[in-house]
Amino acid sequence: MARTFLQRSDQLREAARKTHRGIFLTGPNRIELLSDDLPESSFGGRDYLLASLGNCRCASDAKAIRQFDTHARVPTGADRIALGHETLQIVLQAPAGSKVKVGDLVVITPGHASEPIDPLQFAPVSDGVLAALGYSYRFLGGLRQFNRIPAGAPDFVSSQGFGNLFNRVTPKHDISLVSLAHAEPFACNYGTNKHIFTIDQHGEFAYGVPPRAIVTYLSGTARMAMINLTIVASVADDELPKVVYVTGSKSKLDEMEKYALINDLRERGTRMVLVDRKDPAMLKKLTEYGKSDVVWTNYASQQTYDQAVSILAERGNLNSYAGAVDPELLINMPIAEAPVYSSLEEEVSQNFWAMHHNKAPNNPARYRGLAREPKVGFLGFEGREDRLQAYLEKLPVGAHVFVEDAQQLPAGLVKVEDNTLLTDVFIGGTGRQAENCYKAIEPCLARSAAVNFIDGNLTVPIRSRQAHYVSRHQICGKNVPWHMTNTSEPHSDDMIEQVNNPVSFDWMVKGVCGLSSVPQMMERVEHEQPFGSFYSFTELEDLPYLEISAEAFRKASDSKPEHVSNALTEAARELDSNGQCWSRKVEEALYQGYGLPHPLNLS
Repeated sequence: MARTFLQRSDQLREAARKTHRGIFLTGPNRIELLSDDLPESSFGGRDYLLASLGNCRCASDAKAIRQFDTHARVPTGADRIALGHETLQIVLQAPAGSKVKVGDLVVITPGHASEPIDPLQFAPVSDGVLAALGYSYRFLGGLRQFNRIPAGAPDFVSSQGFGNLFNRVTPKHDISLVSLAHAEPFACNYGTNKHIFTIDQHGEFAYGVPPRAIVTYLSGTARMAMINLTIVASVADDELPKVVYVTGSKSKLDEMEKYALINDLRERGTRMVLVDRKDPAMLKKLTEYGKSDVVWTNYASQQTYDQAVSILAERGNLNSYAGAVDPELLINMPIAEAPVYSSLEEEVSQNFWAMHHNKAPNNPARYRGLAREPKVGFLGFEGREDRLQAYLEKLPVGAHVFVEDAQQLPAGLVKVEDNTLLTDVFIGGTGRQAENCYKAIEPCLARSAAVNFIDGNLTVPIRSRQAHYVSRHQICGKNVPWHMTNTSEPHSDDMIEQVNNPVSFDWMVKGVCGLSSVPQMMERVEHEQPFGSFYSFTELEDLPYLEISAEAFRKASDSKPEHVSNALTEAARELDSNGQCWSRKVEEALYQGYGLPHPLNLS
């Protein structure tokens, strides 16, 4: 069996030397099936070569598709970007001493860089991008047949806080390619839930969704919300949420009523409240059993953000899930008036303690106080020189400082250079004055920055672009009503959870296609926004886009080449035998029709 698998790898490695095809983003709202070649230098044994087995469509692709090179992860001036980050691949070539070998099946960590890099070399550069799989590379993506990765990439990705670039898959007899490709969205949700924090009664950080919490999924009928709810539900009965609110269209909520996941939660004692998003009494219904400890905004819109703010419990957590296509949308956080302190010294000490940061890139744990290498900004201190000096004197030696109307700094402090990103910001004043200070400084915030409104009494207009991904900034202080976490940048440790003990997501598969039909599939899905997962088979290139039903498969088999017709007919039989649900056996029937071994049967 091992020889057979290596023979298949040899065949694919030879094919990788030739011109092959992939799905590329070539401009705003432009997805194309194009031919491409890997650089000749890819085949000297120094780099990794991989063959893609397939890729699931992700709703977050839409943001890059619409924005193209204005997207933070797409290189400026790029002419083509290989799409796809929910992917399963075979290693065809690996450098000596690497942790993977030829023939390994792997899932790839999508998060690659937490600082700007050159996406061709995986090396930091000041004018680079926050590179990620499916958004930044020409020669690496789930929707191109063959991929090249520089030899130094695994060490670089690890140094960026994302763990292993590759995670080996140990196939089980009944798990499907599609469920394994879900390792990325599983990790995205699993990691997101780890990063969620609330403040307990002792003032300590409490991580994860609290036991017996009240939670809300706004626009929660979508695929990612259901993956997240599956993870939230995988706890003991006495730790399940007391209440789960879900909003969506009536038609999708009606469909959701039939999900085994929903019925199981109700049987286990969770109150499931499904609310029509057009119901004029929606906000009342979303607080009927109490405000939410955690709210996920699964579709970013101004209306959704405003709803989230209105239903959050005190000291809760708002998870801005997935970035908005419009990055200027606002999360309006109401900041209360600051506490009254007995002295200026107490004020400074308490406000320094209130700042908090991620311990490391993509690390869910946080520590209190200034950043370890603080670059501190002070705004709104006009006319309060004594107050400003008290804060400056509290800073550690070596701290870099930005002060409006720069003055002489105390000994040991350094004036920040132009374009320096600030790690900690203190803003004085109230109302519109403080809001304007924040608007001015927000583009200058480093990832994981801390912002403290030391007088409060304002509404902070947080731009969506600043609220995406868990290592974005936090608004800190005793007058903050709730906290923010965001979509996880998937970590390999979280992907391993799905790889080693896979959850079957076959019930979510609603459509499949071959590589050639991906543009059609993505256009249809983007237009119709149906629930479910949609998977493209890279090796079954001319498989048409199909909804998952035996009837659709049989109808599509007419007037197709013999291999396609045979594959669809046999797959239809398997769908009939399994209640029209996707399965490993349906995949095996398709591969058999194409005269190819199912990849998981070769390992």
